[in-house]
Amino acid sequence: MAAARAAFERATGAPLRAGFRVEPTVFPRYYALRPDAPGRPSAYFRDDMRWTANVRSAGWSVGGDAPPGPEDLQRWQREQLRAVPLERLVKVRRKTPFVAVIWSAPDCPFCRRLERSLEETGASVYLAPVGLAEDGFARSAQVYCAADPGAAWRAAMGEAAATGSAAASRPGCAYPRAMMTDIGFFLGRGRLATPIVVFADGSSITGWDGERAPARLRQVLAQKLYFPER
Repeated sequence: MAAARAAFERATGAPLRAGFRVEPTVFPRYYALRPDAPGRPSAYFRDDMRWTANVRSAGWSVGGDAPPGPEDLQRWQREQLRAVPLERLVKVRRKTPFVAVIWSAPDCPFCRRLERSLEETGASVYLAPVGLAEDGFARSAQVYCAADPGAAWRAAMGEAAATGSAAASRPGCAYPRAMMTDIGFFLGRGRLATPIVVFADGSSITGWDGERAPARLRQVLAQKLYFPER
C-alpha cells in the first residue's frame, strides 16, 4: 500500500491531501482513494497509474493502450470475478447451483424485478447488498449481519416479515460497506446503477427489464454456467 500511495503522489506531483487515504481493494493491483468524510465517493487507480477512474466518470478502460472491445471487457470482468471474496458475500440459495454475483439494493425497484426472476427460476446467487440511499444501506447492513442472511434478504425483498434466524443478528458482525461499493464499481465497469448481475462467464447485465434480462438468465441456466462450489 505504501508503494501504491507513493506512485499516486508521484503521478499527481503532490503529497496526499489531508482528509483522504489510500486503501487496497479486493481486486489485485487496484486501490481506492477514500475521503474521510462519510457519504462521499471513492476514486480508484491501478498501482502503475496507467488506469484511474472516478465514480460517474465517462467511459471505462481496462488499462490497455487501445479501446477495449466486448470480448476484452468480458475477459477482464471474468478476471475480476476471481478476486471477489464470495465467502464474504451473502449466499442466497434456491434450487440451482450459484449462477451469478448480484449487486443489489433493497430500495431499488428494478432489483425487485430481478428477485422475482430469480425466485421463478430457482436461481441461487451470491449477493453484494448495498443501498441507493442511507436507508437502503442500513437495511442491507441488517441483512448482512442477520443469523441467516440469505433468508433475511429474501424476506426483505419479498416485503414479508423476517422471523427466526432471518430476524436475529450475528454478534460482532460488521457490514463491509466500502468493499461492497467497490465490487459494484468494478463489476459495473464504473456504473453504480443497481442491479448489476455478473454471470460466471463474465457476461453481465446492468438493470433488469421484463423480457431480455430474464431470457438471458434462463439461457445461462440452460447452459449450466455455474460458479464452482466453494
